[in-house]
Amino acid sequence: MVEKYGDNYVDAISDSGEHIIKKEIRDHIHQMIEKEPSRFSRATDTLFAEHIIYFLCNPKWYKELFKPAMDYAYPQGCEEARIYLTRLIPIRNALSHANPISIRQAEQAICYTHDFIDGIKQFYKDRGEDRMWNVPKIIRATDSRGKEMFPPSETTSQFNVIIQPEYEVGDSYSVQIEVDSSFPPDSYSIRWSIRGKEITEYKNQKHFSITFSTAEIGQVLIVNCKLITTREWHRYYDCDDEMNLLFTVLPPTL
Repeated sequence: MVEKYGDNYVDAISDSGEHIIKKEIRDHIHQMIEKEPSRFSRATDTLFAEHIIYFLCNPKWYKELFKPAMDYAYPQGCEEARIYLTRLIPIRNALSHANPISIRQAEQAICYTHDFIDGIKQFYKDRGEDRMWNVPKIIRATDSRGKEMFPPSETTSQFNVIIQPEYEVGDSYSVQIEVDSSFPPDSYSIRWSIRGKEITEYKNQKHFSITFSTAEIGQVLIVNCKLITTREWHRYYDCDDEMNLLFTVLPPTL
């Protein structure tokens, strides 16, 4: 959409003078970005499944933009894609409200999503792009204050988060990371460190906890998490993805 309509494609106007995207979705995107700008850095980050189907299965856009990437999974075209993707909506709705689903619905969710993902993978394989930085990434982190943290973009290497408010000696903090599930856990290791010193008790753990002591006092305390694959090469010299949490730990008051 960016390549065809520009960075501001959400509000782009067609040659006939009308918005290319319907008002309901434009309003949703703007409201979500305005509400949580740190979480939603791109319009696509705000989209629900229904919105994604709207974009992918618009006949004009399907033909001009998405068909090459969708052909493998949906050889019959746009309407076939719409049918199978739409069948996921009631399953998503039930699960999002902690309601039960049937075994058949679970089978559908697994099969239909895998068909979609396999088609996208095949598209990149056909273009010879499956070998370019195919590494695990931290896709989300959630901490003990209920804060959700996301990497700024797919192409940005630095995932730095300033943790507020300031902490005092004796305060505790914990964080849980979510790693791209398409990579099996035995294909990478997880290393947590403070000021460059590895905390071995949390090796290969997706969670980390700390109770701040006088040793951590400082205006900038960095807790680092690295993902390191088992292969010989790494995307960033000694790791394939990393996250830095930046704290301020205050000295005792006099």
